[in-house]
Amino acid sequence: MFFKEAFSAMVTTVAADASTKSDTRAAYVELVSVILATVASIVLLAFIGKWLWNGVVLDLFSIARPARNVWQIIGLTIFIRLVLGK
Repeated sequence: MFFKEAFSAMVTTVAADASTKSDTRAAYVELVSVILATVASIVLLAFIGKWLWNGVVLDLFSIARPARNVWQIIGLTIFIRLVLGK
């Protein structure tokens, strides 16, 4: 997974390159930017996923029920990733 590798690389960089203050600051800035990008992508996925689920899946499958909130979409995403192993 890209984010896991990015986090571990950045934490390793911060720990190993503590020799200069600017290198440490740059590594922390990069780490915070990856964390913010991850959170933003999860939020975007949740809202677009809910909209697509309620707008498309409900029309295609009569057994599907509407998603009441974005947490259901995030849970569905986590479940699918666990089942598929990605």
